[in-house]
Amino acid sequence: SWNKPNSQGRLFSVNLLDDSGEIRATAFTQQVDRLFPMLEAGKVYYISNAQVKMARQQFSTLNNQYELTFDDSTIVEQCQETTGVPQEQYEFVPLANLMKYEKGAIVDVLCVVRSVEDVVEITPKNGPTDRKMVKRDMSVVDKSGYQVRATVWGDDAREFKVPVDAIVAFKGMRVGDFGGRTLSLPSIGSLTANPDIPEAHMLRGWYDSAGRNASFQTYESMGGGGGGGEGRTDQIKTMAAVRDENVGGDHAEYFSVKGTIVFVRSTTLAYPGCASPDCSKKVIEDASTGQWRCEKCERSFASPEYRYIFSVNVSDETGQNWLQCFNEVGEQLLGCSANEMIRLQQQDETAFNQRIADATFQEFQFRCRAKSETFNDNTRVRISVMTMTKVDYVAEAHRLNKLIEAFSM
Repeated sequence: SWNKPNSQGRLFSVNLLDDSGEIRATAFTQQVDRLFPMLEAGKVYYISNAQVKMARQQFSTLNNQYELTFDDSTIVEQCQETTGVPQEQYEFVPLANLMKYEKGAIVDVLCVVRSVEDVVEITPKNGPTDRKMVKRDMSVVDKSGYQVRATVWGDDAREFKVPVDAIVAFKGMRVGDFGGRTLSLPSIGSLTANPDIPEAHMLRGWYDSAGRNASFQTYESMGGGGGGGEGRTDQIKTMAAVRDENVGGDHAEYFSVKGTIVFVRSTTLAYPGCASPDCSKKVIEDASTGQWRCEKCERSFASPEYRYIFSVNVSDETGQNWLQCFNEVGEQLLGCSANEMIRLQQQDETAFNQRIADATFQEFQFRCRAKSETFNDNTRVRISVMTMTKVDYVAEAHRLNKLIEAFSM
């Protein structure tokens, strides 16, 4: 379900499989009560009179350009003949290869559960204070020699009964970059314990013979992926090095910088985004109706959900660079949502300027991605902030001391 100031409702989605492939189907508010109790994973059904639409890939983990929508005329009947049922299809990614995937990428993972934590309840960062979410973290490993933190949410977290050392096939895991690389199972994903597939039997054989007592690498303190080398740590660069080495000029590169924010470009802090769950596309106001239209979702809203996108000028002892910040970093830096900052900008200029002032002359360590972009025949390197953390001065002192020792050898 979703409940936003300008929209609310319920929905559920199912992944359907036959001999030709997979397709996603979704039922909205009116159909949830009618169809949800009828559908059960692993059962076979006859389905007719569903609408066929172009797939919205941000809501799907399947390789299909189309999807189905269940409406009032959709008929769902269980089939009692269940011979020759096709198995779910996977494209497994080794845990050691997660650095090759951008934050937000969707992957399938076959792994062994090494440890499972208790369910915890959290309050969403951008949601109402009375709304709670539950999650469960676990550590998983595979034959590639890596250990990764995986998270399941909601009913998957509450009902997770998989024991330690079991094999789990996760379909549609979302890659995160907190602490290097993590995995999270969204509502559109699924998990199967001890699946009866050849890959799982091979993993079981390896784990029982060698993996149970093996040591595993982790992605802790490693950089955000995609730009090269598995298990490579981010290189800490100076501002001068970023400029002089033409970082990102030939291909996307990831690195860290330590510096002080000396200016926040506040003329345009945010853009009006779609209010639908999991969609962040820009919306356009219809002057005739006052509604905000998302062309991707094909829906209109009474008001947009603003999202940060702005630049900061960051300086160190060697020079300065402009870094682009997006929504999560913006909320961390300015201490409030983009909706609140836009409200202050329009209604309370003094409070707005104070937020900007409080954000300047603070020192952070920034993990960045640099990539060359071309717009209107002009090519330039854009540096985007992936994560931002307060400087750990003890760790930084140790790092600088090692550099001094290296020069004195």
